[in-house]
Amino acid sequence: MNENALIEVQTALTSVQQDLEAYAGVYHNVFLVQEADVRELLQREKNGTRIIFSINGAGRIHRAFMPAGDGNFFILINQEICRQFNLVPEVPVTLQISPDNSEYGMPLPEELAELWAVDEEAYRVFHTLTPGKQRGLMYQIAKPKGADTRVKKAVQISEYLKQVNGKLDYRELNAYIKADNLNW
Repeated sequence: MNENALIEVQTALTSVQQDLEAYAGVYHNVFLVQEADVRELLQREKNGTRIIFSINGAGRIHRAFMPAGDGNFFILINQEICRQFNLVPEVPVTLQISPDNSEYGMPLPEELAELWAVDEEAYRVFHTLTPGKQRGLMYQIAKPKGADTRVKKAVQISEYLKQVNGKLDYRELNAYIKADNLNW
């Protein structure tokens, strides 16, 4: 299998609402993936749990394989993706899965990249964080639809991280952003 080869997996959206015991009752929709179907990918890739997948040949979604507790995996699917791809629980789909070899395991928001180009300290403190925290903050920056809002979020998060020298506390960050929004 070459580096860009896709693994195709047949699965269906599983709604945890049908089984509230599954996955600690936290997640609403998942794709279940058998370990045997992705074993080669996991063995070959140093960061094999980070993936990019499409649904029935459409889209490009960055996610991770999450352990299901029985040796298999699941992929978290939010309501936005369900709507975008018209997903219905228990209706079979084909996932085309490839390794995510990107630097962050998701696309770098353009607004954050531009900020880093002019603020080396923001870049430095961001990179003291764990990869998971980096992705979480990047997701917060990328989520708003408006470019102005994404710029504002990138600046707020970067300024907070600089003030605390990369010692991220999510509650404190949220309070910082809320207070800062009153000044915008």
